[in-house]
Amino acid sequence: MAFDTQITDLVGGTIDQVACDQWAADACKEIINQLPAKLKVKCATTTTLSNSPTVMDMDAVGDILHVTRLSADSGGYQIAVREIPAMHSGLATDPTDLNYYGTVTDPVYWIDGNTSDAATLYVKPTPTSAQTAIVHHISYPTVDVSAVSIIANFPDEAEALVVLYVATRQLLQYQNTMTTSWNNDITTALTAVNTALDRITTYNWTNGATFDTTNKQLTRVKAALDDAEDLINADEPSATTDAYGALAGEDLELMSGALSVASAEIGRAQAHLGEWSAIGGMAIQEANGFIAEVSSRLQQDTTKYQWYGDQYAKLSAEYARGLAALKGG
Repeated sequence: MAFDTQITDLVGGTIDQVACDQWAADACKEIINQLPAKLKVKCATTTTLSNSPTVMDMDAVGDILHVTRLSADSGGYQIAVREIPAMHSGLATDPTDLNYYGTVTDPVYWIDGNTSDAATLYVKPTPTSAQTAIVHHISYPTVDVSAVSIIANFPDEAEALVVLYVATRQLLQYQNTMTTSWNNDITTALTAVNTALDRITTYNWTNGATFDTTNKQLTRVKAALDDAEDLINADEPSATTDAYGALAGEDLELMSGALSVASAEIGRAQAHLGEWSAIGGMAIQEANGFIAEVSSRLQQDTTKYQWYGDQYAKLSAEYARGLAALKGG
């Protein structure tokens, strides 16, 4: 089973392939640097020095385990090269120095800085095509999690730790990504809540003249009540034909007609007031619906975020236990 499948099983989502490849390489480096010697040697490889190159660039190279060098052009043996302090490297070519001078039977090496960005390993006598030197060193592997289920030059017993390490980093990425999507989802719902509440305060509905700005329901209520008041005692249609005027003129039929029309206007006011209440009620109901959506989304995201955190803690503890077991072994 490829590593990406194992990682996906642990994190429960689509993984970031490029990031996981890098996290896997980081995991290998971290694990190798803490392994005991008998396991660290499983991570070793060799680099041969000859007449080209004669030195070794130490960039991206792990610990040096040991160095050997051929003692003769033919019939020689790979013999151990002893390490000397870089501060005494100048004496490696001084035949009068008994401590640091390098010979074919007692070669030396050191690691020192260079004008480039990487340190350099030197061997004396300088390796040649006939008298090569072999540097045994730790190699940090690269990993394509979608393509491999084993890692070359890496202990088999430590491969499970790489999966755990990568899974924890993927979980952290999920949480980081959620902080953005979280806000977007909730903002969308809150905007809808605000829009619904605006309808209560502005009554600016667009589905027909009944709900537009120029025909606000409370304005219609007031207009109907004003008409009723005019018909009763505000000279509508005249001072002698409103209800009070008709009463004063003892025209009961005219007064009854005025009161009937006024009653109709009051009824119209009640109808518009009912429409206003319905509009407000609909907007409030809609706002409550979006508020419920906000709460639902927040609960879902909180649950998912918490699961990522809990899973991260479990996998991190498992990784730490596994690494401790390897180090103790």
